[in-house]
Amino acid sequence: MVEGLTTTPAPPEFGTLPVEEVPCPFCEEANGRQLSAPYGRFGVVKCRRCGLVRLSPRPTAAAARRLYEAAYYDAGGYDDYVATFERFRPLYEKLFARRLALLERHLPAAPGRLLECGCAHGFQLDWLRRRGWEVVGNDLSATASSYARDRLGLEVLEGPLEEAALPPGHFDAAYLLDLVEHLYRPEEALANVRRALKPGGVLLAQVPYELFHWEKRGQALWEGKAVGTIMPDAVPYHVMYFTPRTLRLLLEKYGFRILGRHSGNYGAVRKRLSPPRLRGDSALETAARLIYYKLGLREALRTLAVWFKQGSGVIYAATPTR
Repeated sequence: MVEGLTTTPAPPEFGTLPVEEVPCPFCEEANGRQLSAPYGRFGVVKCRRCGLVRLSPRPTAAAARRLYEAAYYDAGGYDDYVATFERFRPLYEKLFARRLALLERHLPAAPGRLLECGCAHGFQLDWLRRRGWEVVGNDLSATASSYARDRLGLEVLEGPLEEAALPPGHFDAAYLLDLVEHLYRPEEALANVRRALKPGGVLLAQVPYELFHWEKRGQALWEGKAVGTIMPDAVPYHVMYFTPRTLRLLLEKYGFRILGRHSGNYGAVRKRLSPPRLRGDSALETAARLIYYKLGLREALRTLAVWFKQGSGVIYAATPTR
């Protein structure tokens, strides 16, 4: 750990996780500049060669798999995943429709066969199935996979994506939505998806734009910290933290040609579950928070950001290179 980095106490469930040091998954460079030390056990490191930000030390792969069981969906930020989905179903389905519209910009012959990697409980797959798609899912979590199979009657392959028995050349489309940042072996996972897609098939990949997004830059400056040194979201579940450049480079290196870049914003459900704090530590901060959140400045800026492809979600459509 680098001296002087701010840490917060680790939650009990993270305190005993076995951890490992890892080189950059993109260029294999071992050296990096440490940006922060979440919980004092993990490290957020920016590669000195390619600029990809990764978690190192991070939980071992075996430890990470245990993180995605029932507690992750009951208390890991979801406030009961299934109940949250049912409560906000119209909002989620609006999001599903928006994603499908992006996919269909690049895949005119739809519906077809679609693979969703990281499908969780299968709610999006079920929505797509009702619109004529032939769907298959994959998820690491036994909790999520069994719900999708037993409650929704979906075909879901349980286990790491890189080990999933995907039929070659079978799918017209694949979703990797909010999954790439979780991958421990991205080269093998993306190779498996590439093999499973038909020639001309389309991958839609989305990740959070972490640490160097304009909102995160502003947060760091407001807190008096250097850009990139605030604690990222979802530690230790996320093991890579992307910018548009690094996600594009990762996809291109591991066998995909970019068809288009899109942008979106996170938080439609989260702001209803956990509204932003309006009272600050000073009168000035309270006034700034009221203007930013309550008077709509944030929403206006986020809408404008999407037009310039600077939303908090980075989205690429890509097709396999042959």
